[in-house]
Amino acid sequence: MTEKKNTSGVLKVLGVLMILFGVIYALLGTLALMGTLTGMLPGHEKQEVILVVLAYAVALFSLICGIVCCAGAVGAARTMGIILMLVGLASLVYAQISADSFNLFDCIGMVLGAAIYGATRTAK
Repeated sequence: MTEKKNTSGVLKVLGVLMILFGVIYALLGTLALMGTLTGMLPGHEKQEVILVVLAYAVALFSLICGIVCCAGAVGAARTMGIILMLVGLASLVYAQISADSFNLFDCIGMVLGAAIYGATRTAK
């Protein structure tokens, strides 16, 4: 009982972080696409389609994962954590290859996805 309560608290905190991260990442990506923000997201500034799609996928999965975590659905949170981790990794690797730059936001998304998976791994 105590482990489930601790897992639920951790999931709620990670869920709030994921929602904030998703909103901030989507907002920064939109500002970079419009040309208002320069120097933060090189793939967005060049308007490279695959990088933009992957970045918005990370932001969208972050929002969904945050909502699922706040709701306390452990199984769905575990699945969404794995998906976010894989999409973040794909976006990070593609940004390295195509834009020759390290995208910190994709790395944060990947690490938060791994943290959610780790938090839900022991819950039943």
